[in-house]
Amino acid sequence: MFTAYFNALTLVNDEEFNALLDIQLDGNRHFYSHTSTTLEQLDKLDTSQFNVILLQLSEAPQPTLLIQLVDLSKNAKLVIIADDPKLATLAFEIGAVDFITTHSPISRLNKCFEKLIHLCPLASAMEQAHQLTKPLLNSHLIVKDVGKVRLIEIDDIIWINGAGNYVELHFWQQDAAVLHRETMKNIEQQLAPAGFIRVHRSTLVKQAVISELTATDSGDYKLKLKNGVQLNLSRRYKNSLATILQTA
Repeated sequence: MFTAYFNALTLVNDEEFNALLDIQLDGNRHFYSHTSTTLEQLDKLDTSQFNVILLQLSEAPQPTLLIQLVDLSKNAKLVIIADDPKLATLAFEIGAVDFITTHSPISRLNKCFEKLIHLCPLASAMEQAHQLTKPLLNSHLIVKDVGKVRLIEIDDIIWINGAGNYVELHFWQQDAAVLHRETMKNIEQQLAPAGFIRVHRSTLVKQAVISELTATDSGDYKLKLKNGVQLNLSRRYKNSLATILQTA
């Protein structure tokens, strides 16, 4: 049985990024639980029950809040989230473990979690033991482009659709898709260990990001992802539907 060592508190006002944090924290074996709220409620919280705090700043903190943050960093592992790069220096000056932005990809969040695990001797030892028993999987796809080769982190991909002899790789932030020369069959086999399932003849989706299923009159389903994207689930892929419902 795996022992979890972290209780996390997320004080994040950005709803989309908070949803991404929820997915990653819920799926991380080292986090026993987490509570989500907003920075405005910080004064009302008993933070003694949390050993990891992820806190979003929209501007440089006023003196009162600055003192609170210094105290937090002494009693918990503090991660500052902000889009102003000037706040990165402040984050480390007050003793934060890490600094990330609301545009950070999933792979960057996972590196933040790895840092937290490394700072906890018990969690670090458990993770090393787990890695020894886990099958070796590629962490990225090699995507060839004109005159260059790109390494795309598999963690950052949330859904894929077929486009002829290519597939389009889509990400949480809904940036422009990346075109990859590969068949749907091959990419499905490569990404199945990472939690991807086939929901349509031309669509793969990471199961962990599905938030809603809606039946249609035709017998198919509409899938809504946690970043707002909507996809079709064909009744031909009933096995995938059963998998989603069994783990929901």
